[in-house]
Amino acid sequence: MSKFRKPLTTVELVEIRLRSDSRDMRAVLREIMRLRAIVSKADQLERSLGSTDGEVEMIRDVLRAELNEEPSIAELTWNDINVR
Repeated sequence: MSKFRKPLTTVELVEIRLRSDSRDMRAVLREIMRLRAIVSKADQLERSLGSTDGEVEMIRDVLRAELNEEPSIAELTWNDINVR
């Protein structure tokens, strides 16, 4: 069981901002956007790597499993499929 709660989707983050539009909340949401951009770059990097084996493959498998659970990655993948 993860020590984190279920990740929030973009829609849920927008709903939070609409309920609480303070300067502090906007700063927190900007930080979330920055962190989501880093997650997106990690996803792109992992997808671009060639075949691996051994310990590197194990690390990639763990990273891929965690990235697949991120709503921001699922939303990007969904958007990519529907834009084409």
